[in-house]
Amino acid sequence: MIKDDSIKILNLIKNNDGIEKNQLLNLDFEIQKIIDIILSECRCSITDKDGNYTRFGSSTDIHIIRILIQIFLSNMKEIPPEVVSMALTKEGIIGPFKKISFIKKYDKENNHYDIEMEDIFPNEFNFNIINDNLEIKKMFIKEIIKPYVKNIIFQSEDLMSKSPVGSYINKHIVRLLIPPKTNEQFVQRLISILKTGINSDENLIDNIANYIYINVMNNKFFKEELIDRTMNATKLQELGKVSISFRSLVENMSYETLQMIGLHKFPYGEIISVKNTFYTMISVLENLSKSFEGLNEEEILDHIEQINKNYTNKKEVLYRTEKVDSNKYGTSTVFVELQDIQDSIKNLCKMIKILLEKKDEIEISVYLKEVLRIHYRFIKIQPFEGANGRTIRAIVNILLLSKGMVGIFEKEKRKNYIEYINGINKLIKENEDKYIKGLFSGSGECLELENKFLDIKDIPFLLVKS
Repeated sequence: MIKDDSIKILNLIKNNDGIEKNQLLNLDFEIQKIIDIILSECRCSITDKDGNYTRFGSSTDIHIIRILIQIFLSNMKEIPPEVVSMALTKEGIIGPFKKISFIKKYDKENNHYDIEMEDIFPNEFNFNIINDNLEIKKMFIKEIIKPYVKNIIFQSEDLMSKSPVGSYINKHIVRLLIPPKTNEQFVQRLISILKTGINSDENLIDNIANYIYINVMNNKFFKEELIDRTMNATKLQELGKVSISFRSLVENMSYETLQMIGLHKFPYGEIISVKNTFYTMISVLENLSKSFEGLNEEEILDHIEQINKNYTNKKEVLYRTEKVDSNKYGTSTVFVELQDIQDSIKNLCKMIKILLEKKDEIEISVYLKEVLRIHYRFIKIQPFEGANGRTIRAIVNILLLSKGMVGIFEKEKRKNYIEYINGINKLIKENEDKYIKGLFSGSGECLELENKFLDIKDIPFLLVKS
């Protein structure tokens, strides 16, 4: 059972443990379902079969998120370098090839799970430190950027042609007198430069230097953009009939390089996304471990509020305090008014209690229809400040697990899920005010309207047995 497996995994995580590493590639079907459910709630990006890119809160690819989930579920204590590199890739800049050690932590007193990850960059560092410190900036331009720029010129026929004489002399004569440095030598020199102005751990400074010079400056996209900018600038010079010397070419490209480096941020956001994957995983596992059976209406509401707190990572539940007249996808619709949220959510808890009391007496098809009814009503109530979608999807799975099923809201089919909800909104548009009133008044008018569109043949998630 998914519920039992979720409890077992949480108990392992409490002890900084997890599923055996050698079982990762041979996980049983139930664990695979849990991974799919976790994945459906994680922030990620997807490229569909038609090549369309969709970002769901993070630029990290969904396949990388799946790997991270498997690592966090396992007894592994570090994220391998190749996974770190992929997870921290940002705007075409490849992430650092470096393992990240981590520890899973559990605070028993507050029932709080956390993850402590090894720092790979100093938190206070940003590229502006180079610009802000005049001495570092001078050394950086003279000893790192200018030799780097010259190498790019020598490798580009188009750039060489901009100042053919100066470029030829520097490439074939000056370089004989001063042999070019290797990437490793440049990195080591950058490390020593940064140490003059940054008071930080030596390993972290090493990581900064490697990232700036290897990952950013030597990234092909960075180089291509630098060449494009230079070519566009020199075209303007040519139109003004201004001759281009090798020195001015180097100076201009050095300035552009410094400006471009300043536009790139360290992948702190991607590191946060990695941590958020862990937090989402814990929230889903905790929610899958819950049951509403045998609870009264107040206890069900307490559970729902806890589910929401799990996802928002807040100590207190935050109910909606502002009027909403459109959903997060920009579609105009009507939600329950602020003053009616409490009555509406209490009525919903009453429905959940009654449904579970009768679950053994009713057919699967009827049960599913009632779960869909609860799902849509919660969406129209929109009770909380945030994480309403994730909260109702968790409620749906808790209800389904009571009947030996589970629902997977696949990220790849998120568009279908949105269209399903928007389709229902359109169907009740003419009677929307009456429907909303029924949610908090408890009248049967909602049932009549819902029965016209509730169809278990059009379930907005993948239904599987648990």
